[in-house]
Amino acid sequence: MNDIDPKNIQPFLRICIILFLVMAVYAVIGIKLWHIQVLSGNKYTAKASRQYARKIRIPAVRGRIFSSDGNLLAENRASYDVVFHLSEMRKPGRMSKTVNHIMGELARVSDSLGRRCEVTVTDIRHHMNYYPGLPITVFKDLNPAELAKVSELTPVVEGMEVTVETARHYPYGSLASHLIGYVGPSDPSKANDRNEFFYYIPDTIGKSGVESLYDDKLKGSPGKKLVLVNHRGFVHEVVGVPIPARNGFDLELTIDSRAQYLAERLLGDSNGAIVLLDASDGAVLAMASTPGFDPNLFVPRISSAEYSKLLKNPDKPFLNKAAQGSYMPGSIAKPLVGISMLENGISPDHKIVCDGFTMIGTSRIRCWIWYAGGHGPVDLLRGLEISCNDFFIENGMQLGVDKLSATFASAGIGSKTGFPLSESAGLLPSRNQNNRRWNVFDTALVSIGQGRIEVTPLQAARYTAAIANGGTLWKPYLLKTLRSTDSAVIQTTAPEANGKLAASPHTLELIRRGMHRAVNAPGGGAKQARNSKIELSGKTGTAEVGSRENRYKNTWFTGFGTDPKTGKTYAITVMVMHGVGGGKTAAPLASRFFEQWL
Repeated sequence: MNDIDPKNIQPFLRICIILFLVMAVYAVIGIKLWHIQVLSGNKYTAKASRQYARKIRIPAVRGRIFSSDGNLLAENRASYDVVFHLSEMRKPGRMSKTVNHIMGELARVSDSLGRRCEVTVTDIRHHMNYYPGLPITVFKDLNPAELAKVSELTPVVEGMEVTVETARHYPYGSLASHLIGYVGPSDPSKANDRNEFFYYIPDTIGKSGVESLYDDKLKGSPGKKLVLVNHRGFVHEVVGVPIPARNGFDLELTIDSRAQYLAERLLGDSNGAIVLLDASDGAVLAMASTPGFDPNLFVPRISSAEYSKLLKNPDKPFLNKAAQGSYMPGSIAKPLVGISMLENGISPDHKIVCDGFTMIGTSRIRCWIWYAGGHGPVDLLRGLEISCNDFFIENGMQLGVDKLSATFASAGIGSKTGFPLSESAGLLPSRNQNNRRWNVFDTALVSIGQGRIEVTPLQAARYTAAIANGGTLWKPYLLKTLRSTDSAVIQTTAPEANGKLAASPHTLELIRRGMHRAVNAPGGGAKQARNSKIELSGKTGTAEVGSRENRYKNTWFTGFGTDPKTGKTYAITVMVMHGVGGGKTAAPLASRFFEQWL
């Protein structure tokens, strides 16, 4: 056998080593692919799905708000918006080329419309980076002339489209603004379903009033659609059939739009409130507070300058004076003092001689007729008729603050009424009030509705309704029915009694007679409330407020009456700040209200 030459075997060995290394590399690649495809296949499939499939949230159409007489108080109108589809406006090369092109097209549309655009380069870049699958809105709420101009540009500006969105609209402007409230965009970062969607289009949500209180009913349920995007995030295909949103429910309120309109119109430019209740169940038929505001200012967003102007207005247009404001009631508290007298054993025939003033130590509290030497002998019914201060001060001091406070508390003073929107509890007279020592002068003042006592107009209307209906304090409510979009009734509010006036039927009958005389007797203090449509019983009040140098009067009328045509009993309270007197300022408004409403 011949020997193998070592020189001939070296090339062979090199080839074998190279082949081995190549085979080893292929083996490593194969193992890696097997690991990716088999062992980690589900992981990478899910990752690819998250990367290229995007779920988009579709907001629902917000439900409408109706008055009890069928008028639309809040609706959704069409808003014609200009949007740019950025995926159709891309330019080859760097992102800056696309951004510059988009800004150029934006300037062209802006010049054509004669409208300044708020969208900036930063906005475009942010949208391309975070929301490339969605169009960007560049102009909102075009008018007909602007629509015509944009339609001429549509063939020229590639990627531009006019879309129709819904915008909240309040057809009657400021009417019932404190009750209806206003809306604004929601904050996606606080949404419970934020992590469910890659592209999150937020809802319009209620920010105040009924819009906020029943927001969960009004806003409906969102829809969704799944889209495929390319590696840069631009949509190129919709997957499957989108799931449509379910529109919100409609609300029918207890508010009578005519009554609300009349109440606000009668108040005019004054600072005040009018409350009208159904005395039989607590339904709020009108609740006016002036001044108000136009909730349309908040659609889509209120300017900071306009919002600041409203906040700084000294007349407080955002304050619902009917429920949130509490004020000294003046003589409209006297029917409650009369109740306390009767329930604590003082005879209705018990007389006090009014000589025009009452001395409390060295201080003098005058009756309003002090200049004529007083009213002379006065009993309860006469005292209510002519609103004699001496009579109620003398009897109030005999009762003492504890007994007065018990009666006031039973009438709801010092407690919230249960009204579904924000409200004040008022101020209940009490010897432990604010850790301040109570004295007999304080008792004398609260006996005529002055000093350390405050009520809201809503509280006054509520206890007036209780006097009328036999003593039941009803929880005031605003929602009459909740309806689906096809008008099917989903929910109806059941009236709820949540208090009882501490007064016997006989006591209430006497108080009603005294209040009837106040309006209908020839010399009644509330005679200016008389009208031809409904026979009222009531009481005026004039509360002096402020320091001696800046003193002004809050003027009141509160009363009730039964409509002879329908048999319905209504309770009404009128409060006007900076008025002349309850008989001259507030009572005539009640008269004019019923003359025009019924």
